[in-house]
Amino acid sequence: MLFTTACFSSDEDANLYETLDDLPENEPSTLDEITDYPSGPLANTSYKDEMESMIDIVKKRLPSIDEDDDTDESYLHDWWRVYHSIFAEEYPEADHIYEEMDIEPFHHPALAEEEIFYKDKINVLIVLDLSGSMKKELDGESMISIARKAVLDFISGLPDGANVGLRVYGHVGSGKDTDKAYSCSSSELIYDVQPYDKKEFKGALNKYEPTGWTPIAYSLEQTKMDFKDYPADEYTNLVYVVSDGIETCDGNPVEVAESLSDSEIHPIDNVIGYGVDKKAQKQLEEIAEVGKGIYAEAGAEDELTNVFDEQKDLFKQWDEWKKVTSSNIKQHREDQEQGLEDFLSDWRNVNNRERENLFFVINELRNDGFITEKAHSYFATMRNERTESYEQLAKEAYYDLKGKIINNFEENQRIVEEKLELND
Repeated sequence: MLFTTACFSSDEDANLYETLDDLPENEPSTLDEITDYPSGPLANTSYKDEMESMIDIVKKRLPSIDEDDDTDESYLHDWWRVYHSIFAEEYPEADHIYEEMDIEPFHHPALAEEEIFYKDKINVLIVLDLSGSMKKELDGESMISIARKAVLDFISGLPDGANVGLRVYGHVGSGKDTDKAYSCSSSELIYDVQPYDKKEFKGALNKYEPTGWTPIAYSLEQTKMDFKDYPADEYTNLVYVVSDGIETCDGNPVEVAESLSDSEIHPIDNVIGYGVDKKAQKQLEEIAEVGKGIYAEAGAEDELTNVFDEQKDLFKQWDEWKKVTSSNIKQHREDQEQGLEDFLSDWRNVNNRERENLFFVINELRNDGFITEKAHSYFATMRNERTESYEQLAKEAYYDLKGKIINNFEENQRIVEEKLELND
């Protein structure tokens, strides 16, 4: 520390520079430096209530300034630094206000491990096996009868606004070799992808009886036309293949499912193996795997019902997750914005109190001759500059954090509304 050549007593000189040596090397000029700056003995007090004690403390810690002293600006600056330190307030911190919110992805036991995305608009297409083997009975009831009840119950429980469709195969011809070509080239959309109407859907579901072959590959190819008005960038297209056996029409349903995954409709192919053997199970599992969907196996009525119930539960929990998550990200933004408003308000209150104390005390010091007019003018200028710089720094921090809060909110809102990630 270089001592000035101003004229003052050695005791006062020692007090001034001893105090100065204990202060940070420079006046605070950043938000962090301001909040880290040690608060003074007169922090959190007001000149309106404590003027006499404030003046007494200042006079004990600082030397008076006569006409000779105020010719040296470096001395005035040192005097000001100690003077300011006496009144330095404890400013609120802003670091804790912003915390980036990461959305917890939705997960459900029915989901596969691959990454799946759902959008707000959902289409569900049932592709139902009506091959001859579906006439087989389980506990006295035909497999097709059991499947119809499970499908109807599942469709009835889909989220409001979901479109549904029904495609069938194996419904024409017979299981004879002479009918193979005819049956294998037949797959029919008997309920167009549209809003659900229970009466019409039920009528379509009961329209045909099991009779023919199993053209799974051909049926999957047709789904591209079923979803032609529903591109994947706007809709989640879900296919549920319900089959009791393997492809019997020489097609390759695994290749078809894989190619559809790369198409503009990008369906998610889910497969329910209903009373299948190991060979059929392997193929059906592969269809679901390349189709980014789930494979489930049902060997009896209650098992088939449970599979569809689990899917309904998925939709229910997904809808609840969306509502809760949307509410959480909104609340997260509101809480942080309120914290930001509180920060700026508290900062301004503290800054204004410090400004007033600095100003009115130096007025009294000048009035009773403890400092000169020139010194008073210098300190008033320093006070104005300090107050304005503190205000500017707080506003910059405010708008910077405001931008981060809004950006984080909008990004999370986009994820929830446009691209709902269901799996890690």
